[in-house]
Amino acid sequence: MPTSDDNPAFSVQADVRGPWRRYLDALAPLRPALHRYCCKLTGNVWDGEDLMQDALLRVFGLLGKIDADLDNPKAYFIRTATHLWIDEQRRTARHRAWAAHQVDEGAANANAEYTTELRQAASALLERLPPRERAAVLMREVLDLSAKDSAALLQVSEGAVKAALHRGRERLQAESVAEFAADVPPVELVERFLDALSRNDLPMLQAICSSDLSVELVGGARMDSFEQSKTFFGHAHMVFPPQMAELARAMGFGTDPHWRSCDYRGERIVLGLRTFDGVDGLNEIHRIEAADGKIVRIRCYCFCPDTLAHVGADLGVPALRRPYRSPDPPR
Repeated sequence: MPTSDDNPAFSVQADVRGPWRRYLDALAPLRPALHRYCCKLTGNVWDGEDLMQDALLRVFGLLGKIDADLDNPKAYFIRTATHLWIDEQRRTARHRAWAAHQVDEGAANANAEYTTELRQAASALLERLPPRERAAVLMREVLDLSAKDSAALLQVSEGAVKAALHRGRERLQAESVAEFAADVPPVELVERFLDALSRNDLPMLQAICSSDLSVELVGGARMDSFEQSKTFFGHAHMVFPPQMAELARAMGFGTDPHWRSCDYRGERIVLGLRTFDGVDGLNEIHRIEAADGKIVRIRCYCFCPDTLAHVGADLGVPALRRPYRSPDPPR
C-alpha cells in the first residue's frame, strides 16, 4: 500500500498553475467592484480581502467540479462570496448560542457530565486562546495527537507545539482573559520590525520572529518558517535593473523602497513605499501577529491592489497600481 509520500495528488501543481493565472488575469477587470462588495459585506477592508481570496479559491475549485457551462462570472462570484459570508455568520451565531447554552447549563447543574465539561472547555478555548495555542491544545486534548504528530499537521517544530500547549494550558487557568483577546500587535514590536526591515537586518528579524514564523503574501505564496521567509525579506529591497525596466513597469514595481508605520483602525501597520513615475506611493502593507513577544505571522498585502487603494485613500497616500498576482517566471 503506498505511503502518503507516494501519493501523486500534488503532481498536478504544474498543470494547475497556468489555468490559475489565466483565471486571475481574466477576472482582473471585475476585481475592483467585487472587492468593494466584499468590503461592504464584511464591514472592513481586511475581512473583505480575506473573503475575496476565499471566494476566488472556491469559484476556481468549482470550475473543476461543474460540468455545465457557467456564464456571468461577476454574478456567480458575488453569489459565492455571499454564501461564504452567510455560512460564516451562521457558524458564528451557532457557536455563540451553543456557548451561552453551555454556560446556562453549567450554572444550573454543578455536577454536569464529563461531556458537558469537555464542551465548556472547548468553548473556553474558542473564546480565550490565540489560534496557535488553541490548535495545539485541541490536537492534544481532543484528538489525542502527540506533539510530533501535531507539529507535522501544523507544519511547525515539535518544540513550538509543546511551548504553545504549555502556554495554552496555563492561560486556561487564568481568571482574566483580556490580555489574550486582542489581536492587535504590540506597538514596540511593530516598530522593531519596521527598523529591522528597513535596514534589511536579518539577525534582528530572526531575533524578533518565531522560528516557525508564517509569512503570507495575501493572494500569493506562503512561507512556513523563518528560514523560508529570508527570501521574502530580501525581495522587499529588490529593485529591477535598467534592462528589466519593462517588467518593472508592468508590475508597477518602483524604486527607492522605504517603510513607515502608522495606526490604522486601531492597529499598528507597516507601509512599504516606492517611487514609480515620480510618485512616492504605497507598494505593500505588512500586518503582524504576535505571541509572547515574538512575531508569529506576517501578512503582506502586495498583490492586493484594491486593498492598497482603499487603505491608501483612507491615509491620504497614493497607491501604486500593483498586479493581482506574481509575474510569470522568465522563459
